[in-house]
Amino acid sequence: MEVAVEADGLVLIDRSPGGSLIAGTPIGTAWSRAEETVLPRHQEGADRRSSEAVQTGPERTDLQDTAFGLRQLTDIAAKALSPGINDPTTAVHALSHSSALLCELARHDLGPRLLRDDHRQVRVVLRRPHLQDLLDLAVNRPLRYGAAEPAVLARIAMLLRELAWGRAPDQHPPLTAALARLRSTIDAQDLHATERLRLTELTRLVDEALAGRWPHGRSG
Repeated sequence: MEVAVEADGLVLIDRSPGGSLIAGTPIGTAWSRAEETVLPRHQEGADRRSSEAVQTGPERTDLQDTAFGLRQLTDIAAKALSPGINDPTTAVHALSHSSALLCELARHDLGPRLLRDDHRQVRVVLRRPHLQDLLDLAVNRPLRYGAAEPAVLARIAMLLRELAWGRAPDQHPPLTAALARLRSTIDAQDLHATERLRLTELTRLVDEALAGRWPHGRSG
């Protein structure tokens, strides 16, 4: 913030917490508001001072990295669905924990964090994951590796329903995209008619939750 104000500029830190950093490579960019240009390297030590304000470490930590715990749960689900293990029950259990974590995270302000000066002018933009990033992290691999397992598909549908409930309309796009992918995956599988019917009903309940409704029934 001090560097940005002194240079009358804007600083973007474009690495998310928990991201991999390679020594000597940039972690962000700075612009001059007055000239509307990218600031050159080593301008009055601005790059060094900005770097000193960023803390790094050898490993990810769950204290600063909101996606770390979700990544661990997804790794458990993906490993359980590997051919050598074939344990869909553990995968479903991990997805249940992922759903609880996603529902909690979605209640908070996600996406970039904006730091403003005393005049409410944005001076620093800190990259953080969006709901789309977190949902992709939790769902994509289990959906890929568990595509032929009805129990996994059903739990992913339930996860989307749980996450859809109570979400604001501006949070719906990543959910509708994930629902479309789930439906496409279900359609591509060779499933028993009873399993397909149940999964179709579960995906319909996601639509209901997105509309603010929670009907009760045999599949709900």
